[in-house]
Amino acid sequence: MSVASRVLAGVLAALLLSSGVARADTPDFVASESIRRDAEASAADAVRIAKTQFNVALDGSEASIDDIEKALDRLHASYVIATPKPSDTQLLPVARAFGAYVGEVFRRNHGAAWGTVTMNGADYAGLRTDAGVNVWWTGRVLNRITDGPENNIAVFYRKLAQGPAKD
Repeated sequence: MSVASRVLAGVLAALLLSSGVARADTPDFVASESIRRDAEASAADAVRIAKTQFNVALDGSEASIDDIEKALDRLHASYVIATPKPSDTQLLPVARAFGAYVGEVFRRNHGAAWGTVTMNGADYAGLRTDAGVNVWWTGRVLNRITDGPENNIAVFYRKLAQGPAKD
């Protein structure tokens, strides 16, 4: 299991309940315009990467999240057969770009803010949804690449878009 996978496993334990997400009820988010600008630039990088590497035209729609998932599936298949395996550091630029793209699509369609998210004592450039859920999209995408389909981005996106389960 990769370093990011171990870190994210702890994060997911904190985030995932039976509903699939947890409300953030503590001061664990600080909005940031610079992180928002960086996320928008990284999302534009994802559009370029998708076009040049996967011949996919991302259009910012929620339907395009399925295209991201297909690209990540291809990246995972390449990762599985790679010898030696690329490090998390080598994968980080692609994970950051695709994570920012997914986050931007979510933000534009469901409301959210970019900023510093604190999860399990560590700070990440992430997103807080209007429902109060913190998401570290880069880590989620990195886990999708390294660990495979059990970290399906499109499924998580749709679950997050539904909002927290009502008790």
